[in-house]
Amino acid sequence: MSRTVDADYDVNRTDTVPESARVRHFDELDDSAQEYLVHVEEGGSPRNPTNPSGLNEGDVVVFTDYYHVQ
Repeated sequence: MSRTVDADYDVNRTDTVPESARVRHFDELDDSAQEYLVHVEEGGSPRNPTNPSGLNEGDVVVFTDYYHVQ
């Protein structure tokens, strides 16, 4: 069962995509999730208390790199 991203999860760049991961493309995400990933890409903390909707633990997002939600 996947859980919504919250302050207990991290988002990290990755070179591999786990076979069980749901792969999402940046343009499929809602505005809050897109803003969150831009923040992470620009060096901001991946800890986010506002729970960007549409991201779940285990997801991999294709953006400027691959980002794994853990």
